[in-house]
Amino acid sequence: MKSKRTLVYIFFAITIIIDVLIIVESCYSGTKSGNQSKGVTQAIIDFITLIDPTNCVKDNPETAHAVIRKLIGHFLFFGVSGLFNGLSFCFIDGAIENKKKDILAVGLGFGFSIAAVSEFIQLLIPGRAGMFVDVLIDFAGFLLFYLIVFFIFFGRYHHKKKIKEAK
Repeated sequence: MKSKRTLVYIFFAITIIIDVLIIVESCYSGTKSGNQSKGVTQAIIDFITLIDPTNCVKDNPETAHAVIRKLIGHFLFFGVSGLFNGLSFCFIDGAIENKKKDILAVGLGFGFSIAAVSEFIQLLIPGRAGMFVDVLIDFAGFLLFYLIVFFIFFGRYHHKKKIKEAK
């Protein structure tokens, strides 16, 4: 029991750190954010070129930048938030057994709120544009990872329940 509680605190702390990073990243100017993501894009293009020198990614750096920015900067970053958010809720004693709907509603509401707030902040920052499509991409990443965690725990709970009933 105590180790589960410790895990909840650890996962919740990681969730808070990731969400603070998301908010901080949304506060960067368009120039700083663009340079940061272009650096990541260039590193990925260099890595792909190292593996396959004939790839077409290096010939289309702007397209690669747009895809990588949306995939990593939005979808996966929020996916990691959803992962740890889901772990935080699912490790709470009795949560899966008794509060499935609450876990889903609170977690998904939180994920959508972080996505909306981070994009709203960008409306106020020079050189940035908060876009509803980005809210949807952010939330899709959060939702996918959150639901994966939820259904793993939910399936595990039902499997244990069937074993107990069979005895």
